[in-house]
Amino acid sequence: MIIDGHAHAFPYVGGKGMYKSVEEHLRHLQLNMTLHPQGGRRFRDNVVVKEPPTLWDGKTPGLGGLLEVGFQVGGFGRFEWEKDDERYYIQFFPPTLDDMIATPERMLAQMQYAGVDKALLQFSKTYAITYEYMFQVMQKYSDRFRCCSAVIEGQAYRAEQIDALRRSVKEMGMTALYFKAPPSEPYLDDEAYAPFWEEVGCLGIPVAWDIRNAARRWDHAVYMDQVARLHRFMRRYPRIVNVLTHGMPANAFDSAGNMPDDLWAILREPNLFVELLVPLLYGGKWGYPYVEAQPMIRQLYERLGPTKLLWGADMPNVERSCTYTQSLNYLRTHCTFISAGDMDTILANAGAIYFTIEPQGIAKGGV
Repeated sequence: MIIDGHAHAFPYVGGKGMYKSVEEHLRHLQLNMTLHPQGGRRFRDNVVVKEPPTLWDGKTPGLGGLLEVGFQVGGFGRFEWEKDDERYYIQFFPPTLDDMIATPERMLAQMQYAGVDKALLQFSKTYAITYEYMFQVMQKYSDRFRCCSAVIEGQAYRAEQIDALRRSVKEMGMTALYFKAPPSEPYLDDEAYAPFWEEVGCLGIPVAWDIRNAARRWDHAVYMDQVARLHRFMRRYPRIVNVLTHGMPANAFDSAGNMPDDLWAILREPNLFVELLVPLLYGGKWGYPYVEAQPMIRQLYERLGPTKLLWGADMPNVERSCTYTQSLNYLRTHCTFISAGDMDTILANAGAIYFTIEPQGIAKGGV
């Protein structure tokens, strides 16, 4: 059994999704792209331009630092904008995503060809996903998929967000929560969130965390601050199962290229699991089969064991670096230091985390 712990299906990414308007969604998309490692490219010569920044002022965090540059959804996996009479784009999705839509049927076809049995569909609000969209996916394909829910993280302590989460799980078939750690107050371990996390515990769903901190994603100190906050959270709510999505990003390593003891301490906690998602994170600098990542993978495997690790691809994004099959085979075929039995465990672990919970509300036939 091979289960992908990190996949996506989404409607046209230019819709309003969970935001109040298309314009609000586009501003959040633009914020997400400000420090993305792909970087903005000039149309006229395809050169990556990072300085001076073209999407934000380079100093003000959050929406307040965004520049008015006509940011829009293009085609062929791109977001586009114009500054000082110069046109730019970022290749966020692969060029093959010409219509900026990724249907669940597309994901199923990819899975069939690669020999992947099931997948967890993550819920990124920047992809214009809604609860209703995920509900429709689960109505059709609950035997192949599980779906994450999501909330507005900085407002998760509010009653309407707690109610929305509860409804998405109890009535709309979602069986996990995708939570992007807020880059500013209230932080993830703030006491204000206590009612929200109590509800997550009562619902019995795992949390898929993104703690990379988009506002300052290259800063090791900022990453380790989020690690410390997550560690405090996990000890406060030990019955909540947690998954560290995206594996070990570049800012998880100190200046000497090592993962600090404080990071290893949280990785060893019994209620935390780690995604192995190398091609998406490092595909911009390394090529298949990503042998440069093998020392890191070996270290995680030897220090944590196979039961703490799970495979994720991040489809369709990963296709800007490699094929879906390659996003599996760099691990399955080329990490020969992992025994066959342990590799089977790693490739199936997402099932034990995400597929043991039966989706609720699917048989009701409506919302």
